[in-house]
Amino acid sequence: MGASLALLGGALLVALLLAELLLRAAGQSYYWAVAKRPDPVLGWRPAPNSSAWQSFEGRALVRTNALGFRDRDHAMTKPDSVVRIAVLGDSFTEAVQVPVEQTWWRLVESRLNGDTCRARGSEVRQPVEVLSFAVSGYSSAQALLSLREHAFDHDPDVVVLAFFIGNDLVENSRALDHEPLRPYLEPTPDGRGLRLDEEFLRGDAYRRATSPAGRARQWLLEHSRLVQLAIQARDALRQHRAARAKGAEAAVARAQASLAQEPGVDSRVFRPPDTLEWRQAWRTTEAILAAFASEVREAGVRPLILLIGTAAQVHPDSIAVARFAQALGVADLGYPVRRLLASADALQVPVVNLPAHMATLAERDGQPLHGFPGAIPGFGHWNARGHQVAAEVATEHVCQLLVDGASRQP
Repeated sequence: MGASLALLGGALLVALLLAELLLRAAGQSYYWAVAKRPDPVLGWRPAPNSSAWQSFEGRALVRTNALGFRDRDHAMTKPDSVVRIAVLGDSFTEAVQVPVEQTWWRLVESRLNGDTCRARGSEVRQPVEVLSFAVSGYSSAQALLSLREHAFDHDPDVVVLAFFIGNDLVENSRALDHEPLRPYLEPTPDGRGLRLDEEFLRGDAYRRATSPAGRARQWLLEHSRLVQLAIQARDALRQHRAARAKGAEAAVARAQASLAQEPGVDSRVFRPPDTLEWRQAWRTTEAILAAFASEVREAGVRPLILLIGTAAQVHPDSIAVARFAQALGVADLGYPVRRLLASADALQVPVVNLPAHMATLAERDGQPLHGFPGAIPGFGHWNARGHQVAAEVATEHVCQLLVDGASRQP
């Protein structure tokens, strides 16, 4: 009996090893299985030096560097005469939906290096490196913590904070957010600074993830293609069930507003805050933006805020957008843009109003800049065209910053 069990166990082990080898040979991998390694400062980061496919929305092979960010490795010491631009943000900047060479920040790098940057009669001829410290799901607070923890170490000349209007406000608020691994920054009582809330370190989710069993599970997630395939199958089933459950709700939304409710976006962001939680979310967000501007300038670096609109704000069907706004009880979807522009103006920080540029272009061309085949048309993350447009607009603003900085040098 014992010999039979040993033989059976050996055969099973061989079968698992063969399956693992076959999956590796076939190129099977799953990015979302390696995208959330616990981090004691940032909450989580992707696994470093990983390479895995993302195929639920768009399709791309996602490679991370030694720090765990989707980018190539960069020397800590900046080479002489090189201009460095650090970008912070969430999934719109990590952009695992498209190949890395199609991401807006890599396109900005290519454009600045491919054509001499000229503005106001001056020019910049130095080579440019764009470094990404963006991670899917990050809040503005996590972006600021990533700046402190990693980006400043690479001596950037410009820091771009990509702010997604759709959920950054919610994710900056513990009262509105439900992510157990997220650190928060909260305004101090005197309103002159920010207090770091690291409650997640004492939470069950982080303790489980960093326990011996949790570390073993994380190792399997990052190294076993069989485990990754099982997680991918589980996520696909959950997505299918969620889509079926929300089918009726989406149909009602389309009937009411000609636009489906955008996944991952809280529509209350389009209204002036009418609850204590939302007023605090705005106050916290504006305090984080102020800290970002102050800390970047104190380091002798130039800040830039890049506003990223929701898919509804830049949908090519302006009539459907107007109906959607009407269903929400607002005149338009511009409230958060106007408020953020006013905040940036008060801080004297240059800002890129991407929603305005993208809405005009999408309506003119009749083509959505969000969305991929197999999903709700015009919704989700930027497609390749969306990244191109974002890069074109962002390049102009970054170029101006570089020229202005060069003109001030003796």
